[in-house]
Amino acid sequence: NMDERKRNVIIYGVPEASEEKLPEKVESILQEINEKPVVKDCCRIGAKKSDAVRQMKFTLSSTDIVSQVLCKSHLLRTKDGFRKVYLSQDRIKEERAAYKLAREKKKTEKTQYKYPSDTEDEVLLLVSRKPT
Repeated sequence: NMDERKRNVIIYGVPEASEEKLPEKVESILQEINEKPVVKDCCRIGAKKSDAVRQMKFTLSSTDIVSQVLCKSHLLRTKDGFRKVYLSQDRIKEERAAYKLAREKKKTEKTQYKYPSDTEDEVLLLVSRKPT
């Protein structure tokens, strides 16, 4: 159900342990961004593989709280031990593919565009002038 999915948050980049306590892991991540919402269901998503870290999914009580948590999730990048942890909305496969394409497009646009340098133009202008 789409309404239920909107209350879910996906966490990427949290290493797995053999006997992990997911609710405690989720709460510790949320504490890093000064959030203490009531966390409902917590689970890992997908089949366990030795070479990949599975995402974690948890549910919150409302979409407003999800928005609040996602807005502050960028703060994790500044915290030791959480720099590679990312939070995201729970999306269906097609939405994930569309967002991935959009991210890649934005990334290539950033690397291709070069900002013009004002100082370079000023230097050329000064050099090309003849002294009077």
